Amino acid sequence: MSIVGIADAAAIGLLYFVIASGLTLILGSLRILSLAHGSVYLAGGYLAWLLHADTPSGFVLACGAAIPTGIAIGGLCAAVTWPLRAYGHLAQALATLGLSLIGGQLIAAATGGTWLPAKPPPPLAAVINLAGHRYPAYRLGFIAVAAVIAAGLWWVMTLTRAGIVVRAVADDAQMAASTGIRPSFVHTGVFAAGTTLAVLAGVLAAPILPAGPGVDEQLLVWSLIIVVLGGPGDLRGALAASLAAGTVSAIGVVVLPTLAPFLLLVLVLVALVVRPAGLGRSLA
Repeated sequence: MSIVGIADAAAIGLLYFVIASGLTLILGSLRILSLAHGSVYLAGGYLAWLLHADTPSGFVLACGAAIPTGIAIGGLCAAVTWPLRAYGHLAQALATLGLSLIGGQLIAAATGGTWLPAKPPPPLAAVINLAGHRYPAYRLGFIAVAAVIAAGLWWVMTLTRAGIVVRAVADDAQMAASTGIRPSFVHTGVFAAGTTLAVLAGVLAAPILPAGPGVDEQLLVWSLIIVVLGGPGDLRGALAASLAAGTVSAIGVVVLPTLAPFLLLVLVLVALVVRPAGLGRSLA
């Protein structure tokens, strides 16, 4: 694979990871399959379009706005799903599906249901020389930022008290509550973190994968594929699965363009046979 192919595989893989990491965190820690994840990404794409993220000031503003937007959406999801915990995971998943449909309709009404054009802000809109090949500078910048996000998530979940608390609630919520931890607070915090990652992904990846009709369903499927490949709640597994999926996608577009959309499904089937528990070690 050429250096451009490696860069494309890394960019696609890390795009998968940034989008799916929030779903992995929510599913692994709260045991809730959030079906609103794709629509949350659309919210980030909408912010990028609304705040003119193709300008330096607009890009910074959109990234900043992604945080309170993600927290607000996560708080709403948490408020809807927390009272349903006694009715099982299916009820909670259906509740997030309802929120997804509402959110998708609101964004469609605000934008006319069209694709939202997105361009990188200068100077990241430039094309640079990469080993003798012309390559978008924004993709390299996205790779760097996504790598920082991955490292930051690993640090938070592994080396901080917040990560220990989340893992404790995931393992045994009642035991954690007996030590003074409030599971409802953790429930809200994890949802807020997961949705913030998805909104931020929508802003950062807008020039690579613009928001538009059907993108929310597509991204939800991609996220589920990454969760299955990596193992629910395992960020290391999600990163490995994302890079593997990115490599398969990058190679498939060049070698078998007509079959490229199906190669990820083949990868899932092979992984389920070889490593049914996922590529990494789950929190569960």
